Amino acid sequence: MRTSLGEDGRSAAPAGDRVALVLCTRDRPEFLAGALDALQRVLPETVEVIVVDSGSVTDATRRVADRDGIRYVRSDIPGLSIARNAGVAATTREIVVFTDDDCELQPDAIERLTAPFAASTVGAVTGRLRDHSDTSDAEPPPARVLSDTRDGLAAGHGALMAFRTALLRQLGGFDPVLGAGRDFGGAEDLDAFCRVLHSGSTVVQAPDAVVRHLFTRSDDDYIRLNSAYGRGIGAMARKWVAATGGEGRALTRLALRRAAVRLARRLGDSRARHGQWAYLRGFQDGYRRAGHLSVDGLVFRDQNPPAAVDLASSAPDTVTERGTA
Repeated sequence: MRTSLGEDGRSAAPAGDRVALVLCTRDRPEFLAGALDALQRVLPETVEVIVVDSGSVTDATRRVADRDGIRYVRSDIPGLSIARNAGVAATTREIVVFTDDDCELQPDAIERLTAPFAASTVGAVTGRLRDHSDTSDAEPPPARVLSDTRDGLAAGHGALMAFRTALLRQLGGFDPVLGAGRDFGGAEDLDAFCRVLHSGSTVVQAPDAVVRHLFTRSDDDYIRLNSAYGRGIGAMARKWVAATGGEGRALTRLALRRAAVRLARRLGDSRARHGQWAYLRGFQDGYRRAGHLSVDGLVFRDQNPPAAVDLASSAPDTVTERGTA
């Protein structure tokens, strides 16, 4: 169910001292330097910024964070969900915002992203991801409130999202088996949105809160990415079926229907078509392989986490000057 956002949800953004921004990264100091430069230009000074190093093999990530005076947290166990959960554990702020190291936060994005939390029913808010090649100046669509669990599948993107910290912790954080760095390499953001909605809270789409994606993937990377996303959503679907029965089956049908529609719309584009086929094959693989995993509530039990990564010292010239990424 989708309804218009009422005025009570947009009255004012929480003060910056109630907000933490978590930026997870791994072995990409140049990207991190550029992302932090963009944040410095647009973030209110009172927002807490936390860089979470997801198992980098050198200390270059820490040196970028230290140079900019940013709080640094390291997880020796790699995985995006694991890193995000480390960021959640590291803050005492009421609202936690997430963005990526290959994204550039746009002016006023934090204020617009956090304003809907003025309504006590809001558990999460998502912003809008724009590609660096998108030069359109069209007005963004209006904000929307989502309340049905299935709406989480189209609620937004992990590149710009915010949660009530206490609620996210209560729900078990991000599923550590899902997301980049794991075999089921996607859907950890969609899974979190669905769990927020399942809990009875709402998710708000705030398309006037914008982050710009600065990185274009090669065709091979694009296929691998779609395959990983497919495995993630397939595993997520299997988990929801195991945990909730009918609700999970409804999620699965919707996910497959949306994938089929995307494929039909992209048949004329060879790159997109191959990407969607990779996604569907990945979905089947993820659904099958997730059948043997145990579930605690609505989160997979991480019985085989990645091996810890030893941190080695890196040469100083591995870190570029801030803003050159």
